[in-house]
Amino acid sequence: MLTRGSSGRTAEVAGRLREIAADLLATGEIDVFVGYEEGTLPLRTSPAFLTRPDDVSRLVWNYMCENNLAVYLPGLKGRVGVVVKGCDVRALVNLVVERQVRRDDVKIVGVPCGGVVDRRKLMAVLGEGQKTIRSAAETADGAVVVAVTGDGSERAIPIDEVLSAPCLACAHPVPIVYDFLAGDDGAARGACPRERAYSDVDAFASRTPEERFAYFAREIDRCIECYACRQACPLCYCPECFVDRQSPKWVGRWRDLSDKMVFHLGRVLHTAGRCVDCGACRRACPVGIDLRLLAKRMEKDVLEFFGHEPGVDLTAVPVLATYSREDPGDFIL
Repeated sequence: MLTRGSSGRTAEVAGRLREIAADLLATGEIDVFVGYEEGTLPLRTSPAFLTRPDDVSRLVWNYMCENNLAVYLPGLKGRVGVVVKGCDVRALVNLVVERQVRRDDVKIVGVPCGGVVDRRKLMAVLGEGQKTIRSAAETADGAVVVAVTGDGSERAIPIDEVLSAPCLACAHPVPIVYDFLAGDDGAARGACPRERAYSDVDAFASRTPEERFAYFAREIDRCIECYACRQACPLCYCPECFVDRQSPKWVGRWRDLSDKMVFHLGRVLHTAGRCVDCGACRRACPVGIDLRLLAKRMEKDVLEFFGHEPGVDLTAVPVLATYSREDPGDFIL
């Protein structure tokens, strides 16, 4: 089930997660285990913070385990166990490299990931008049079965049609670092070849500069300045964000496009060479602003110019913290 239990491989993974969490908590190796539990609505899971072995029955695993749980690690004290997907663990690696999390304080429980469902895509497939979901379940053949309101009819939708865009371009569906692996590699999606990972970015780059600016201006102008994207991002951990500063004041009190641009473009630049394309920012946005194309282009440029892929090496120095005389001088042009 997506929200009320699991079937097939996802059920096996959920069972293994419970075993690992119970053992770690019972032996005192960790103080808290961070995973997923059922949400209060269909197609939802919620972060779960467990401190007793008896609580592990709450843990679930399915295609709606979308939150990047690494976001909680800098704020947790003591020893922590955490469930991570391929993108989540890369964010965790960045936090370790940037000395926000001590590797010895974290037990990493990796899960080979089949991707997570994009609820906006799912609603678009369902169409108008069928957007109130009564219940949802994962079937053994890899389809999402949705019971809608009205006559209560069911509709089967293949998972691949409603997966989040980052999942379709993921190069590391199996976590690259872990202490425990809940499930086998066969449960993961196939890694996306590098030549296809940036196909949407390359297509967008073929547009004129005016068209590209108009697209981002339209997206950013919808921003209501709630900063949910910042709060959901594991790598936005500054005690005081630059937009909250009073002196100098970067963003005004009015909701002008220019002020919104300062925040969103500034945040993308701050995550250059660090963003792992987990999609947390877009999922958190109440109005669905999508700046993924810009962040993904930054990722591609950092890889091509500097040979750096974020979150894959616990010994790597962040690309913006290094300097070489051989660095390309036209990178920011």
